[in-house]
This record gives sequence, C-alpha cells and structure tokens, in this order.
Amino acid sequence: MASGKNSVRFPWVALALSFLSSGVGHIYCGRIVKGLFLYSARFLLPLLCVIAAFAQPSNAVLLGLILVPAAVTVIIFLYSPIDAYAIAMRARPDYELKEYNRASLYWLLVAMQLAYPVALTWGIREYAYEAFLIPTRNMSPNFLAGDRVLVNKRPFRDGFPRRGDVVVFRTPSSEAGHTWIARVIGVAGDQVVIKGREIEVNGKKLERERVPRDSIARIRKQVEGNVHYESHAGRRYRVLFADDPHDESAMDEISVTVPDRSVFVIGDNRDRARDSRHIGSIHVGDVIGYVDYIYFPAETWSRFGVYRD
Repeated sequence: MASGKNSVRFPWVALALSFLSSGVGHIYCGRIVKGLFLYSARFLLPLLCVIAAFAQPSNAVLLGLILVPAAVTVIIFLYSPIDAYAIAMRARPDYELKEYNRASLYWLLVAMQLAYPVALTWGIREYAYEAFLIPTRNMSPNFLAGDRVLVNKRPFRDGFPRRGDVVVFRTPSSEAGHTWIARVIGVAGDQVVIKGREIEVNGKKLERERVPRDSIARIRKQVEGNVHYESHAGRRYRVLFADDPHDESAMDEISVTVPDRSVFVIGDNRDRARDSRHIGSIHVGDVIGYVDYIYFPAETWSRFGVYRD
C-alpha cells in the first residue's frame, strides 16, 4: 500500500488487529498517534515492576507501580478494539491510505506484541515478582489460607536471608515439586535448640507475650488457638499455638547447627506447620524470595498491602 490511494476501512479488520495488538487497529484507521500511544503503553508494565522490586516496599509502590499499571493494561486491551471498530465505522469509504498503511507493518507490530507477553511473564517471574497462593494455615496468623502474595525475587536484597525474614522456598527432594512459606529462625552457623514449643537460638530463648483476642477478631475464623508476639533478632511477629496441647507437634528435642549457606525455617502456626523441624535446613539456593505484599487477602481487606511484622 502507498499514499495517494484510497481504500475502505473495514471495522472487523480494525477490531481483529486491535485484539491481536492494542493500537494497531488505530494505525490501520489512520490514527497513528493514538495507535502508537496505546501500543507503547502496554510495554511499561514490566519496567515498572522491575522498579518496584528495587523500591522499599510500601502500599504506594504496590498501587503505583504494580496494580494500577496492571489494571490500565487490562483497560487498554478492552478499550482498544472497541474504539478502533468505532473509528472504522465512521471512516469515509474513500479513505486515503497513508505511507504507514502497510500489511507488513501491521503484522510486524502484531508479532512483536504477541511475543512480548511471553518475555514479559518470564522476565517478571524470573527477576522481579512472582505471585503465589497460600493454600494452608502454616503461617497463620500472619498469612491465611487463601491469601495471594507477591514474592520479591531480587536475589537477597541485604545479603543472605536474615533471622525473622518470611521466605518462600523450594522443598528438598523428599518433598519435590512443592514451594513452602516459613520464617527464618536460624542462619548459617546458628545453634538452634527446640524443646516442644520453646526455641533457643545460640543459647538465647525466644521471648513471647500473649496477644489480646480482640486484636485478631477480623481473622478469628482462620485462627484456632492462642496468639503470641515472639521477639527474635530485633523483629517482633505473631505466632500461633493450638488450644489443645495434644495438637502440639509430637517431636523429640531438636538440636542442630545450621550448615553453611543454609537457613532453618519454622512456620508461624507452630503446632501445625511443616518446616525445617521435619525436612531439615534449607539451602539458600532453594530460597525463591521474600514476601513483600499481600495483594489479595483472605477474610478482610484491612490486611491488603505491604507485609509488616
């Protein structure tokens, strides 16, 4: 096609091109500025997600760099075909072709944007964020069954995982194919001793204090037992113990020195979680990342946003 010639703009062609690649239907109809804007807007999401991975976690970052751009991307995907169809319907039957009205350009743009989601998904999941659904209550009361979280996969933001960090990790060969979530209790070289519900790290007992029931009223349906604040390495977080002492994990005393490049992890739902007490220490190479956000919380939206102890 070349300029100076006339041709009808078929609405179904504009619709199909826009479904394949936002903005291309507008270019087909001669609206190149709007078309390029819609086309390029969908390329911003991965860049913003990478920036978010390096930013200090906050609700503003979650909304401004991840959720809002994702919502805008969906809106553009839905809006572009409808608007391109309407423009084509209004176009004159003697529409004068522009220099850029070439089938080869349309298909090049479509091919680039069809390939883009594959690279986008791989890049974000590999280097920025990956979404996980928490199916169990292993980490109650801090994470509930049904929570959807974003895990920051930027390798060890502050070196190796630290005591108190909540991490998602791949299980060893005995539990192959699973990913679990737990809290780091010990790091390489630490001496961890567990006697029933009591934990000592390097000879220091982890102190606890009872949490008032009123403070967890909104999530009480998923919290069966007594909640305490536990303090460890300058961190303070909640842990859960069963009401019935018979629910306590029936295990012998554990005494272990955490191996090099490894961490010892325990679920916050202490009597019902599976963790390093059952499968041993976790190599740092199996740590996928840190939990930054609860983006779709179970039970109550008051838990939405950045995760804080």
